[in-house]
Amino acid sequence: MTQHPSAQVARRTWFLAVDGPLGHHMAALAAPALGRTLMVQRDAPAAVTEGLVLSGLDAGFLLPTVDSEHGVAHVVRAVDLTEALAVQVQVAAVHVVSPSRCGAVADIPALAEAAHSAGVPLVVDETWREPLCGVHPDLPPGALAEGADLVVAGEVPLGEAMSGAVLLRLGHGSQAERLEPSVDKAFDFVRSMAGSGNPAGASERARAVLPPAPDRIQAAIASAEQIREAIRGQGRFALVGDGFGRFPEIATAHPLRIAVDTGVGGICAYDARSRLADGHRIRVEAVTGSVIVVSVAAGPASCTEQFIDAVHALPSPRTPAHAALQVSPPAPGPAQLTVREAYFARSRTVAAAEAVGRLSASAVTACPPGVPVVLPGEVITAQTVAFLALVAASPSGRVQGAAAADATLLRVVDE
Repeated sequence: MTQHPSAQVARRTWFLAVDGPLGHHMAALAAPALGRTLMVQRDAPAAVTEGLVLSGLDAGFLLPTVDSEHGVAHVVRAVDLTEALAVQVQVAAVHVVSPSRCGAVADIPALAEAAHSAGVPLVVDETWREPLCGVHPDLPPGALAEGADLVVAGEVPLGEAMSGAVLLRLGHGSQAERLEPSVDKAFDFVRSMAGSGNPAGASERARAVLPPAPDRIQAAIASAEQIREAIRGQGRFALVGDGFGRFPEIATAHPLRIAVDTGVGGICAYDARSRLADGHRIRVEAVTGSVIVVSVAAGPASCTEQFIDAVHALPSPRTPAHAALQVSPPAPGPAQLTVREAYFARSRTVAAAEAVGRLSASAVTACPPGVPVVLPGEVITAQTVAFLALVAASPSGRVQGAAAADATLLRVVDE
């Protein structure tokens, strides 16, 4: 039987026979055995924050670089990680995201060196990566091959028996060895909690997942490049990936992820998403501010021409939707409670102005750039309230997690 590509570089692979947040929860539950603080990329999936609630760990949040031109977040810089680790104590692990929603691949070797120099493991969230990365020379290598110790992989196809699954993969280094016993215990815990449902299977099960043929992967890469060339040629919209060269912390671009700035063409990304779904049955994988993101699957033949035609057929409203994209979020307020403490604390809803100086009871994210402006347990500042109001008032802005869509009401810890 052909071995799954992840098993070729992973010492062990935990096969989670359900999609969703389980892999992130397991990674967080494994961390307390190694320390009291988890260093987390601030725009990591919500499941990572849920993991902090489960584990009760303190958190040190790493800000990714923000591309204010397009209103999106990219990746964590190794120098910022090094500086953060120099002042944090009892760090259990570092958790970063690569690639980003828009396909920016982090410099994993540099991040791994920074983490390992401080004596802590590097966990990489590959939710936004085509799960079969590394099986074709034109795809970037997976994080394990570049020094990561534990990887939470995206959903992989399983054929008729299952609709999807997540892989948790362990590396070979000394820091991975430190993680292994705790991941085993976390695995046993979620398996026992599931009872007869048993969402987690043995690592050998993962070997039954076969990658698509190389010619199909090559066809997907060619289709993605055809879409990019068509968008460049039409000239109305912009490709976020064309500006990656301005950010030295981005190692490369994932060729199967396409981020299109529709705002520069006069249409809000949320409107574009709705029109593509309703009028063309095209699913946009992610949206933030004025940017839509799609991925070209390394599997069935893609509807390349259909997507190109649908994007170019989007209307041009008179009011431009790009106004709020030239701003960057303010520095977050200090954390005075752990995420778990704030989550379970008594809370109440207050006017945004009244929330200044109080502790947030929830995560509030501004899109753009898709990074939480405040997290549970952090002090809400006047700059935070002003920024949320600015984003909420923008035609292309959305605020998620506030008690009111216009960010006039916020949930605070009832002290």
